[in-house]
Amino acid sequence: MQQAIREIRTVDNGQITLNLPQTFWGQEVEIIILTVNSQKHDKQTLNKKNLQGCLNKYAKPELIETEKNAWFDSIKDKYVSC
Repeated sequence: MQQAIREIRTVDNGQITLNLPQTFWGQEVEIIILTVNSQKHDKQTLNKKNLQGCLNKYAKPELIETEKNAWFDSIKDKYVSC
């Protein structure tokens, strides 16, 4: 069974020290080093956008009334001519 440990550490003088649990001792492990964005992500500080606001520029108010029957009209156009 594959196990994983994820820790965020600061590199001091080009070195990182990890104390691995005993279940890892004597096994081959793969070490992957990735940089982390230095900004702290707090739920209150994130500027979230909602899709309603993003898609508002595509709205066509004159077509809102036709939305009620749009599915029926498209099916009618497709199958009535058969």
